[in-house]
Amino acid sequence: MNSKRYMKAFDPALGAALAGLAAAPAALAQPPAAGPVEEIMVIGTPHRASPSELAQSVTVLRDADLARVQSNTLGETLAAELGVNASSFGAGASRPVIRGLAGARVRTLQDGIDTLDVSQVSDDHAVGIDPLVAEQIEIFRGPTTLLYGSGAIGGVVNTVTRRIPEFAPENGIEGAIQLNGDSASAARGAALRLDGGSQSIAWHVDAATRETDDYDIPGFAEADPDEPDAARGRLENSSTETSSYAGGLSWLGTSSFVGAALSGFDSNYGLPGHHHEHAEGEEAEAEEEAEVVRIDLRQRRIDLRGGWMDLRGPIESVLMRVGLNDYEHTEFEGMEVGTVFTNQAYEGRIELSHRPLGAWNGTFGLQFGEREFSAIGEEAYIPPVDTRQLGLFVLEHRELGAWDLSVGARVETQEHKPSTASPTVKDTASSVSFSGVRPLAEGYALAVHAALAQRTPVAEELFANGPHLASSTFEVGNTGLGVETSQHIDLGLRKTIGSLTWSVTAFRTRFDDFIYLGETGAVDAESELGIFEYTQQNASFHGLEAELFVPLHATSNGEFDLRLMADYVEGKLDSGDYLPRLPPLRYGARAQYHNDRLIVGIESMRHARQDQLAAFETPTGGFSMLSADLDWLISENQGRAWRLLLRGNNLLDEDARRSTSFIKDIAPLPGRNFSVSLRATF
Repeated sequence: MNSKRYMKAFDPALGAALAGLAAAPAALAQPPAAGPVEEIMVIGTPHRASPSELAQSVTVLRDADLARVQSNTLGETLAAELGVNASSFGAGASRPVIRGLAGARVRTLQDGIDTLDVSQVSDDHAVGIDPLVAEQIEIFRGPTTLLYGSGAIGGVVNTVTRRIPEFAPENGIEGAIQLNGDSASAARGAALRLDGGSQSIAWHVDAATRETDDYDIPGFAEADPDEPDAARGRLENSSTETSSYAGGLSWLGTSSFVGAALSGFDSNYGLPGHHHEHAEGEEAEAEEEAEVVRIDLRQRRIDLRGGWMDLRGPIESVLMRVGLNDYEHTEFEGMEVGTVFTNQAYEGRIELSHRPLGAWNGTFGLQFGEREFSAIGEEAYIPPVDTRQLGLFVLEHRELGAWDLSVGARVETQEHKPSTASPTVKDTASSVSFSGVRPLAEGYALAVHAALAQRTPVAEELFANGPHLASSTFEVGNTGLGVETSQHIDLGLRKTIGSLTWSVTAFRTRFDDFIYLGETGAVDAESELGIFEYTQQNASFHGLEAELFVPLHATSNGEFDLRLMADYVEGKLDSGDYLPRLPPLRYGARAQYHNDRLIVGIESMRHARQDQLAAFETPTGGFSMLSADLDWLISENQGRAWRLLLRGNNLLDEDARRSTSFIKDIAPLPGRNFSVSLRATF
């Protein structure tokens, strides 16, 4: 029996997963051949579908596209994708920002289960995923609350791995080795992946390590330096050390499978410009010295997955996933321990696909989880909190005339129990969604996605009470915060067939009781930081995303292609004030030549000046990012291949600062950088 073919037929969700995975020969992504390419399938949905078949705006990165953009962090890997920016807190921490929304409104997942880290608490906390292990990355723009809960009210990023293998290689074993480095940070790294097994057993191992020095910058670290001898040429305290590993084993039965994986992620990285002042000695006039701050992160994780098919009765198949996590990171102030964050957490999902009920096909399920979060130290501005969450969801699909329709609903409860005298907070959030895709003329389609979604407040919004030096604020939570409600609509027009393909999507999201951090005008006497309180006010976001792909010229040796893109988002409170850290208008182009063995591209992205500012924000100057890349298949013989990837980023050596970053005024992006990767697959 061919285990690949068997597993594709398992159920709609699993079939979608394997349709995407089976064609990818290694976790170290490979460019596609010039011939026919297997259609990319979206894994983070319960029904098999390509991105063009989904009404929600979805981008899928894999193979050559993923290899070209892979970076140290998840945020930097996705920062140039349509509708996506990055929070950028130095080289060690960066989260995705989707349509201007971030933090607790964007969920980061690993194989459909939350990353279970503390990155949503603060932008200086890293996401516990090494992009090098990604087989595929899926970006859902807009509310994805039905499947993944209220934390997905702004979007979802799902990183797909092979860590729990769902099929065995046809030749018994395959693998990949990668070496990489760059010039701006003197990066040196290596990665290894191996997969093997038989018809009934499949196994997987991977490991990666990477080390970088402080990275080069074009000029001064500060946007407006006060001193002529201010730091320049290199961003101090931006070095990183990262390692990850995983091992997984699966049993494949005739109508079922079960697997488990153990993984680890460790990272030690600096927080640029993040210093604490300490008085030396007992005399009042003692000299103060600044000590650099670094984060030392350790995460251990166990994942379980199982499924059963061809069941009798109304339930056709069942898919189960569970993730258990032990997370700790320590913020060191020089050599001294400052604050220790821990997060003991688990999350599970059970999805049941039912047999057709008339014209309807669908999935319903249960999601559950618990988090024991703790922050201990002088700057622990959030008390220890235990959080429990339970959600029920249903998603149904049918064809109605020319329309391909999906409807769904979700209800979830979330309970926060703080260790302090603050009261326990329990909220219920409900969400409903409707989407439809209607073919128009040949190759054209209209897509509509509407959602009424709710989000329950997270622990930091409820219980924060202390200095938060990452954002230079003294934050005060509010246990009286209510549920945040959004009314969202996407309207998209697409052309997906023919030599010229394109898509245009307009969106608008209206928030009732939008939770945000507002300035009070008062100053905390001890920390001398401005006091900010979490409060609620109605708000709205709207924007536009457009993308076009056209072949320019074909020769006997290869093809020339052109991609154009642009995106824009604006967010305001009903008071008329802009919301903070909004990304500016962006537009760009990529020209590419490719054949069976070579991909060569040049890309330019213009980031406009951002002067739509919240109170006390500073404007961000516009900049252009010019890059070039080469992906060359050096040799290929009997399943063994060598591939070289060269990249040049920020070739104009621009002083680039992202408006989405808390530290943009003291930490620019890296200057001109050349990187090289060498891969061997077998």
